Amino acid sequence: MKINSELKGFLYIMLADLLWGLSATVAKYLFNKNFSVFDLFQIRVTLSFVILVIYLMATKPALLKVEKKDIPYIIILGIFGLTAVQFFYYYTISETNVATAVFLEYLAPTFILVYGLFFQKEQLSAMKLITVAGAALGGLMIVKGTTGSGISITVTGLITGLCSAITFAFYSIYGKYGLSKYSPWTLLVWGMGSGTVFWLIIKYPWVTLSSRSTSDWLFFIYIAVFATIIPYGFYLIGLKYLHPLSAGIVSNMEPVIASIISYMILGEKLTSLQSVGCALIISSIIFLQYVTRRSYLQLTPGYKKYNICLQILKRITFRR
Repeated sequence: MKINSELKGFLYIMLADLLWGLSATVAKYLFNKNFSVFDLFQIRVTLSFVILVIYLMATKPALLKVEKKDIPYIIILGIFGLTAVQFFYYYTISETNVATAVFLEYLAPTFILVYGLFFQKEQLSAMKLITVAGAALGGLMIVKGTTGSGISITVTGLITGLCSAITFAFYSIYGKYGLSKYSPWTLLVWGMGSGTVFWLIIKYPWVTLSSRSTSDWLFFIYIAVFATIIPYGFYLIGLKYLHPLSAGIVSNMEPVIASIISYMILGEKLTSLQSVGCALIISSIIFLQYVTRRSYLQLTPGYKKYNICLQILKRITFRR
């Protein structure tokens, strides 16, 4: 039986949600052991890049090739999208809790919608509002209903949480362009590479890794492979088949999956508020299938529009 492209994209992002949902608790555990956010982020990005580049060199070296003219695009996607969202997400976890960080990050579809309205001249419709608002409200209910957790907000955590949502939105929209030309794994490996090189300005990774125990290394490898390489690769594959807004809304299944796993495996109570939140998110995604007959944001095929973003970034960076 042949799976259509929309369903394929949906399944890939669901798998990414599953792995992300399982890994967030590991990150919080390491923060509780007094790991620095900066150190853990650097280890995650650097190890992910090293492991992935070695794997691709051994199996599919052709995927490591990019055209010289596309290097600026890869650098911007890597620093301001792919690695920025990870840093802000981890910082939010350290400032608040996992549930709050997940909720704030998955406000990304709201920013994708705003981008469409203001920059792509999309018209606001009831269908879009219902889908985005339903997913956001469902996430809020899951957080509020989480026993012993709930919303935990600091000013810094709120700012970094919203930054994680904005960079997630940017990564989804901007990454979509490159997928018309490159493999998701090509964008991922060099996006991680860009973040790794950028982070060298702050601290050398071998200094961070030198004093860690064997058990710490096991956690690092888990985070690099199962919290970064595989789920981010799956998300990019899913993004190849779905519109950025659709991909962002489907990503809201992460807290749903985490709640269901906690209930089935750990025996944690699934509260009434959480159940309603899960139902809202699932309903929003089902409703999304009817909406996707039309494009949310009339993105031009290909990724040539990245030149506009590049010029804006140049003006901001080099303004005198």
